[in-house]
Amino acid sequence: MKLHETIKQLFSFSPPSTQRYAWVDYAKGIAIIFVTYRHVIYGLLYAGAYINPVLMDINEMMYGFRMPLFFFLSGLFFASSLRKRGSRNFFINKVNTLLYPYLLWCLIQTTLQIIFSQYTNHKLGFMNYLDILIHPRSMLQQWYLLALFNVSVLYMFTTVVFKLNAFAQLLLGLGLMALKPYTGDISTLTDITLYYAFFALGHLSVAFFFEEKVQQQLASPKKILLLTPVFIAVQYFCMIHPELNIFYISVLTLLGGVLVIMISMVLANSRKLQFLQVIGNYSLYIYLLHLGIIFICRRLLYEGHFHIRGSVLILIFMATGIYFSIVLYRLCVMLGMKFLFVGPFKERREPVTANTLRT
Repeated sequence: MKLHETIKQLFSFSPPSTQRYAWVDYAKGIAIIFVTYRHVIYGLLYAGAYINPVLMDINEMMYGFRMPLFFFLSGLFFASSLRKRGSRNFFINKVNTLLYPYLLWCLIQTTLQIIFSQYTNHKLGFMNYLDILIHPRSMLQQWYLLALFNVSVLYMFTTVVFKLNAFAQLLLGLGLMALKPYTGDISTLTDITLYYAFFALGHLSVAFFFEEKVQQQLASPKKILLLTPVFIAVQYFCMIHPELNIFYISVLTLLGGVLVIMISMVLANSRKLQFLQVIGNYSLYIYLLHLGIIFICRRLLYEGHFHIRGSVLILIFMATGIYFSIVLYRLCVMLGMKFLFVGPFKERREPVTANTLRT
């Protein structure tokens, strides 16, 4: 490959060639931007920077629905993935794409935080290696991968073994959510109780959201304008009333997810702001890499004694963390280091019968 082609492949921001389900990538792109925003905000706050209270309020208003949205979007593709792969290969695929990178990057991240503890916001010791499986929430952003792995595999198990359909799965998810107060500090369990229902809701809604007529109805700028002030009011209400019942909050957070999906459909249809589609396409790798890149940028700025307004710093760190996560992932793939992101376990040929999946 010629040098200029390599550079172009590394640094280009062209959208994927396929436009199939482009709105899903748009939605993931918007959600991962919200995730990055939160991590940048708190990184600066812990480092002693002043953050405008309005910016903190924006973060809190965006916090409630972004992770449920990720699980909902994953649930949309559960049935097709299980039907295509079969239960054994579905499990192997989740080990390769979720569990393996989670374990690998937690080991890398924890080790680096121990070595460079004098420079980090979170001081870790060797006992924190146990938290990788017991308390993944202490693994900063990485917890999401284990949570999605656990939810996906448990959902597959109950579907294949107990033959639960999507509606029964939603009821199971609500039952698990009711058990959340009893999971204590074991966030491995807490995350399952919190997000199982959203995954099930995605599975239950697949026929609705992939219906062309429904997409045409949702992709309405006028409806988005009407829904936006309602969304702001609801999110503000949830923010100032954190004591609300978990079921009540979960229902209200769905409004934010629906609004993001509607915006994503409008943008996908018009092919506007396609950088969001690119970001969504790489969202998993951004999730893995952005904190380390932001940390390096923060250290360089602080060591250089640059004095930049907090709001500008937020934009710089967000753009840098997202863009260079994509570049670093591409570079690793070019250098034959994809093993950093995908496990080595081979999927096996498995006959898929008509009874493999009941939706």
